[in-house]
Amino acid sequence: MKSTSVNCVILGHRDFTENDKLIFLYTEEFGKIKVIAKGGRKITSKFTGHVETLNFAMAEIYFGPKNIILKEIITIKNFKKIRDSLDKLSAAIQIAEITNHLLYENQKIDNLMSLLTDTLQQLSTSEKPALTSQAYMIKILDQSGMIPDFKTIVSSLEEKYLKFFHYLKTQPLNAIDKISVTEKENETINLVIKKILNYNL
Repeated sequence: MKSTSVNCVILGHRDFTENDKLIFLYTEEFGKIKVIAKGGRKITSKFTGHVETLNFAMAEIYFGPKNIILKEIITIKNFKKIRDSLDKLSAAIQIAEITNHLLYENQKIDNLMSLLTDTLQQLSTSEKPALTSQAYMIKILDQSGMIPDFKTIVSSLEEKYLKFFHYLKTQPLNAIDKISVTEKENETINLVIKKILNYNL
């Protein structure tokens, strides 16, 4: 196989050479892959606007002897409402970065594309972007088999936090807007999630 088309979501990108970009994609077909967008750093590049983080796209890729080359890409959905809010954009970038760091090359996670779609749709309309991001992190860790069963775990955490994490893990994303947490509780929640992520990264 040399060239093929893939459904993908952009997890991030960085400069590769003076003119090229390295793009991190999650695809249904191949899991996470790295592709080179030749000329992607140029203002006039045909890739401009299509390789923005968390764009959903259809891409044509070429499997070269050393690298995978991005030949064409068309944006399917870019969740513009998220980009219009600083808080929502910050949550979205965190979601992308965590996903990119959690996955090794060619790793697939069942239903990850659906989870990302649902999360970004929720983020577009939610008034609680931080909670949406936290719920996503718990759910992707759960789907990766990297998180404990909060109902049975022996922990020094207060019962309310165990119930909170179990709720995030098991309930649909649109249910989280019902949750209210204090600033102090949010600090504890973020600390626990950070510890779990640091253990798994």
